[in-house]
Amino acid sequence: CFMILCMVYVAGISYKWIAGAVAVGVPGFAALIYLSLQGFIPFLQKYQAQRIMGKIFHSSSEFTDLNRQQDNSMMAIGSGQLRGKGLFNNTLSSVKNGNFLSEEQTDFIFAVIGEELGFVGGVAVIALYALLLYECLWIAAARAKDTAGRLIASGMAALLAFQSFANIAVATGIFPNTGLPLPFISSGLSSLLSMFIGMGVVLNVGLQRNNVTVQ
Repeated sequence: CFMILCMVYVAGISYKWIAGAVAVGVPGFAALIYLSLQGFIPFLQKYQAQRIMGKIFHSSSEFTDLNRQQDNSMMAIGSGQLRGKGLFNNTLSSVKNGNFLSEEQTDFIFAVIGEELGFVGGVAVIALYALLLYECLWIAAARAKDTAGRLIASGMAALLAFQSFANIAVATGIFPNTGLPLPFISSGLSSLLSMFIGMGVVLNVGLQRNNVTVQ
């Protein structure tokens, strides 16, 4: 949804439509969460709504178990300090070997990065994503020869930005648990393959400009 909204924005939608969507979306989202907690929304499970409520009311004892994964993730990242404990360390106190996180290879892979490589490693990973994002946006703005290419490149930039931000935000306690993998890093073939396909299409869009014949 975020990717499609960004593509619609790049296509030139009126700001009046954007303001109207926000005015309807915010109270609509609040009503959706409330109805989900009551079990009235079939496509949004009650536990998913509880995750969102657990993030909003983090200090409440009612949601302690729901926040345990994120609390352990933040402790792991903090324990890495500046340079980390070392890549592939096998101490029992690590999140990998101590069973502090149930899905450290997918949803919480950034916690492993923060623990093993520290603040320096975390910043390096984010910088690499920033470079990929810049490449997509540069192709959309300067290399795409038509509107279709611009929309493809900007859509891929939105997908990469949102998915990487969402995964890191979950690991650092900003977002509730979402289950989104960290692009190119989290374990999982379908995510890796789809991201490679998307980046390949974007690079092809950038190359199309060189194939335009000047009459």
